[in-house]
Amino acid sequence: MLFARVVLPSLPESESALVLNLKMAKGLLGRGVFRSPIFLLEHTYKNCSFDIVLNIMSAPSETKPVAPEPEPEPEPEPEPEPEPEPEAIPEPEAILDATPEAAPVSEPAAPVNTSATALAPGIEAEADDYDDHDSAIDQSTGSVTTSITSSILAYRMENGRRYHAYKDGNYPFPNDEPESDRLDLQHHLFTLTFGGRLYTAPIPNEQQLHRVLDVGTGTGIWAIDFADEHPESQVLGIDLSPIQPSFVPPNLAFEIDNVEEPWTFSKPFDLIYSRMLTGSLSSWPRYFEQAFNNLNPGGWLEAVDICGPTRSDDGTLGPDSALYKWGVYCKQAGEKYGRLVNSALWYKEQMEAAGFVNVTEVVYKWPTNRWPKDKKMKEIGMWCYENITGNLHGLSVALFTRGLGWSPEELEVFLVDVRKDMGNTKIHAWNPIYVVYGQKPKST
Repeated sequence: MLFARVVLPSLPESESALVLNLKMAKGLLGRGVFRSPIFLLEHTYKNCSFDIVLNIMSAPSETKPVAPEPEPEPEPEPEPEPEPEPEAIPEPEAILDATPEAAPVSEPAAPVNTSATALAPGIEAEADDYDDHDSAIDQSTGSVTTSITSSILAYRMENGRRYHAYKDGNYPFPNDEPESDRLDLQHHLFTLTFGGRLYTAPIPNEQQLHRVLDVGTGTGIWAIDFADEHPESQVLGIDLSPIQPSFVPPNLAFEIDNVEEPWTFSKPFDLIYSRMLTGSLSSWPRYFEQAFNNLNPGGWLEAVDICGPTRSDDGTLGPDSALYKWGVYCKQAGEKYGRLVNSALWYKEQMEAAGFVNVTEVVYKWPTNRWPKDKKMKEIGMWCYENITGNLHGLSVALFTRGLGWSPEELEVFLVDVRKDMGNTKIHAWNPIYVVYGQKPKST
């Protein structure tokens, strides 16, 4: 892989639109494998020196190599001496693209409301003077918990993408390197959205989180961050795919498990967390019931999910838009597949039916690109564009080919227009992000 060491002694904290935070850097380092060009930055902030891993999502501006100094003229001598060797050309210094100044990310993208339901306010669009050609816009029986065996690692290859082998077909999205990179980038999107918080449930500081479960842990980056921040907690991450790193905090473990089967954990948890599992489960009411039964009294459950189709507040995303059609097709495919991609619409009522109290639903907005006027929403939109368009094929191919019967060629032609719409700043579209949390009664 490509590595470059650059020095940014005065990187402003506000220029975070292209800088992955220290948590994501730590997560990438913990994975032990760099899947794409990574830059290791030595950065000083508040008199502390940090090594930061930076995954450049937008193309860096061109670098100019430093020209070598001219060779010195040899002094006249009675007997000419051989000319000195030319000086080596130093490596070019990496230069990062300048990005619009971003607002501090210490606050969540939309305030968490303690009422039963809260919706993020409308987003004001910036005057659209962008260049449209800007390149930057462009069920078998067996053990519920299974050890990593050759059969689990024998992934399914389909349409050029790699999928999980354990409980083959339960999860319609890939588990290959491009998707793993996207999941890590998505983690950064959530840290921006939630102001750096790993969960939004109002858990009192005095409440001990002895055991924490991360359902659908993916690359494990959320579980790694949580284990680092809470060394007093025992954290367990479970997934159908064994793509997590082996170098992890001592209070963290990963297991291959299927939450759609009966849960057999030896001890209950104090927090159960899931994120972006929409399209993954056939029965969310059963999931919430099993989570409720595996929580200690007073324990918390939080579910975070996107909910399609994409929409707009001002009508700029019309029904004939390829982007809107993509969301509708994904919804139809999920229905045929038996795993809804708009399942978050019913989380609140399903959690209440399972017995949870203090259930709260908050809806955040992820703009599809940099169209918002607000600096922070613009930054979130830039990352959202990279997150979805960078692996749009992986997010679509199984749903469209398995669920709708499309050919891979038909899908590729269609996705060309979807990408164009996602990069069009005249389309003020956004994706709703549902956050629903609730508490098991302290006395049951």
